[in-house]
Amino acid sequence: MYKYTSTLLVILSLVYAIELSAEPEAVVNVVVDMTKEGRALTHPTSEHPVYYLPIIGGYKELGEVVAGQKEPEKKPIIHGLAVELAKQGYFVVSKKNSNPDIIISIHWGSMNPQVVDLGMPDDPSSKMMMNRPQMLGLVAGNTLGNIGLDFEREEIIQATDDDRYFVVLSAYDFKVYQKSHKKVLLWQAKMSIPSNHVTMDEVIPALIKAGGPMFGRETVRPQQLILPLTPEGKVEVGTPTVKDYQDAPETKKSK
Repeated sequence: MYKYTSTLLVILSLVYAIELSAEPEAVVNVVVDMTKEGRALTHPTSEHPVYYLPIIGGYKELGEVVAGQKEPEKKPIIHGLAVELAKQGYFVVSKKNSNPDIIISIHWGSMNPQVVDLGMPDDPSSKMMMNRPQMLGLVAGNTLGNIGLDFEREEIIQATDDDRYFVVLSAYDFKVYQKSHKKVLLWQAKMSIPSNHVTMDEVIPALIKAGGPMFGRETVRPQQLILPLTPEGKVEVGTPTVKDYQDAPETKKSK
């Protein structure tokens, strides 16, 4: 009995030491939904760029309001997005190229679960999240049906329980809007991260960096990218590591 207890203590000590030595990480969730109109377009290149008119929707607080939340500076966000969009062949309209192909609406801010207690303490289901569809739309978009494994689906759904910071880009057809004032969505990129222990100023550059390569490219399933945290709790904007997922099941949408 004593030998067994000693062995167990050694194993637990090793596990604890490994956890202490492991670098803290932040998981950025990226999902890009694309409409049939968006799929009909060719992705831009440096030789054949797409010019966009930016519409700065700005900062939003959605769901449960958290006191003391600080609004980040606007200029670094807009500049960072312009840089990442340019890498994908999207350029802001200018005097030289003044005819936009698309409109890109930009929003950032926080989305928190809005939980209502129905007053039945002995029933766990009496607490309901009123904005679950909105939270699920942020982290999974239209891709949840492509996730075949139950534990992966559960992991995505659990992410909706977190308070989250986000950056959202929505691309619309400019020519249709100019002609008929009708908004035709082409694609929407949503980047988000749990907001615990970090500030919006610290994580927004990481959200933009993680989402950049996927701007204008449909994700068959949510992408989770791992970025390291510094000892101060800040997210290091380096090269993100894509979290492994099983291949999507063979469906018409995934093809």
